Amino acid sequence: MQKSFILIIVVAIGTVGALYSLPKVVVSDEKKTLEQPSQVATANRDKAVQPTETHTDTDEDHGSALTPQQSKVVDELRAKFLGSSDKKGKIELANKLVASFTEFTKYDSAAYYAEEVVKLDASESNIMKAADLYYEAFTYAVDNGKSAKMGEKARALYQDVLNKNPDNLLAKTNMAMTYVSTSTPMQGIMLLREVIAKEPEFEPALFNLGILSIRSNQFGKAVERFKQILKINPANAKAALNLGYCLAELDRNEEARKILEKVLANTKDPQEKAAANEILSKLK
Repeated sequence: MQKSFILIIVVAIGTVGALYSLPKVVVSDEKKTLEQPSQVATANRDKAVQPTETHTDTDEDHGSALTPQQSKVVDELRAKFLGSSDKKGKIELANKLVASFTEFTKYDSAAYYAEEVVKLDASESNIMKAADLYYEAFTYAVDNGKSAKMGEKARALYQDVLNKNPDNLLAKTNMAMTYVSTSTPMQGIMLLREVIAKEPEFEPALFNLGILSIRSNQFGKAVERFKQILKINPANAKAALNLGYCLAELDRNEEARKILEKVLANTKDPQEKAAANEILSKLK
């Protein structure tokens, strides 16, 4: 019998210099299937940014408004960016805007300026950075229209990366997840399977397949995925958390408790500790 757990789980997101990012997803016992379009995440961080050079960011809903000091920082950088005619200087200023908006968790604005960098220097790394930021905006968006728009932008940029480098498995993995909330979710599943066929131990793809199994209430399959990740990387606390959640959903409470207590003993991340404690509190 399923339990009404609320668990902080994570989706694998490719970010420069990191294997996983930590957007929050609320999972309950609501029935979902992979054949039905559904939303990936539940944190309203961004409002749509119009793709014009004159757009402003201070009135966006990112969960909280920019502070006066934050607004001053981005306004000054934006003014310099718009006033610059030097390519190198413009790229540098755009990257500073990206860094600032990322720090302020304004991912759609960060993505916009990352894409401005791509217009000036379309290297694989620059395209990937812009794609990753649109993917974060997609992941955090609550509004279905916003989510679809950000997912489409991310998907197009990931395709540009793959056109340059078909072996970029992280780009293919993330692009796959943008399909899951569309009318063609199986296209995403097939892409993930392609990644696993090429690299059977690629953690982000295994992780996402596990998340998709959870979303379709296939907890046994999810257990297999997360156990596989932990064989590859025993220190992956996110995989352990999700494994504990799935074992609990399967009424394998003692196994779940051991996994979750190990997470509590080893992790220093407060969100991971909170998630582990949440599940443990629901165990009989």
